[in-house]
Amino acid sequence: MPSGEARGAAGEVREFSTRDVDRARAHVSSAYYPLTLRPGADSARFGLRMRTVVLGPLVLGELTYDSDVTKDCGEPSTAYHVNVPTCGEVRTHCGEQHVVATPRTAAVFNPTGRTLLDRWAGGTTQLCLKIDRGVVDQELADRLERPLRAPASFELAMDLESPSSRAWLYAVRLLASELDAPGGLAAQPLFAQEVQRLIVGGLIWGQRHSYSEAIREEATALRPRTVKIAMELMEQQPEHPWTVGELADAAGVGVRALEDGFRRYVGESPTTHLRGIRLEQARKELFAAPPGTTVSEVAYRWGFTHLGRFAGAYARRFGEPPSATLRYGSP
Repeated sequence: MPSGEARGAAGEVREFSTRDVDRARAHVSSAYYPLTLRPGADSARFGLRMRTVVLGPLVLGELTYDSDVTKDCGEPSTAYHVNVPTCGEVRTHCGEQHVVATPRTAAVFNPTGRTLLDRWAGGTTQLCLKIDRGVVDQELADRLERPLRAPASFELAMDLESPSSRAWLYAVRLLASELDAPGGLAAQPLFAQEVQRLIVGGLIWGQRHSYSEAIREEATALRPRTVKIAMELMEQQPEHPWTVGELADAAGVGVRALEDGFRRYVGESPTTHLRGIRLEQARKELFAAPPGTTVSEVAYRWGFTHLGRFAGAYARRFGEPPSATLRYGSP
C-alpha cells in the first residue's frame, strides 16, 4: 500500500475493515507508523474496524480490534501520539513508563522511546491521535522563545478527569465528530485552525512534560501576588486541611477572586491544585515506604479520607494503583 493511502485527503473520512492480519498491519502502518501487529490466543476472532480523518498535522482514527492484539510501533520519531480509549483497556509501555489506558486515563507517546501496546483487549475502541512532531516542537519553541535542545518527553498517563484534560478532550471530540459528519471542519478553515490550536496547545499546557517547568516559569512571573501566596501555603503545608476560604483570607482577597485567579494563571482550582500536591507527596512516600506500610495510612496522612477515591485519583494521575507503587517501590 503506498505511503499515505490510508490517510486520505484533508477532511476526508477513510473507513476500513478486515479480518486479515497482514492487511490490517499494512493499513494501520500507512495511516500512522510502521509497526508489527500480533493477534492474541483468540486469533480466529481477529478483526479490525477503523475510521480516520486528517486535519493538517493531525491524524485522528477510531480503531477497534475484535480480539486481543499486541502492537509494537518502535520509536515513532516523527510524531507525538495520544490514545484515548472510549471503552475497554490497553496495557501500554513507552520507554520506561507504563500505564493501563482506560476511558479515564489516556496514554501519551513520545517520538523517542519504544512504544509497545502489550495488550489491546478485544472489543476495546480507541481514539488514536497522531500529531506531527514539528508542530509540537515549534509551539514549545515559540513559548520558550528559544530552540528546543531535544523533543519534549511527556508523562505517559493522562488523567482525563482533570480540568485541563477535560478541556483538551473536548477539542479532540470536536475533531472526532468529523468521523460521523465529515466536511464540517474542512469547510471552515478558521474553525479548523482553532481546533488544531486547542489540541496542540492543550496537550502542552495540560499534560506534564520535560519543558513544563520552563513554560510555567514564564507564566509564574505574571501570577498575581494573591495566587502566589495561596500556592506557597499549600506547598509548605500540604497536609493542612486547607479550605478555599482560609487561603483567600491569608491572601487578602475574596474566595471568588482567588478562584478566578487560579483558573486564569494556574489553569485549575485551588482545591484541584492542592489535591495534586498531596498526590505527589503520597507517591513519594509510597515509593520509599518501609515494609509494613499500608496504602490507607499513607492516604490518610495526606488528607485523603476516602480510600476508594484516593486510589481512583492516584491511578488516573500516575497510571497505576497506589498498591502497585507500594509493592514495587522506586523504579
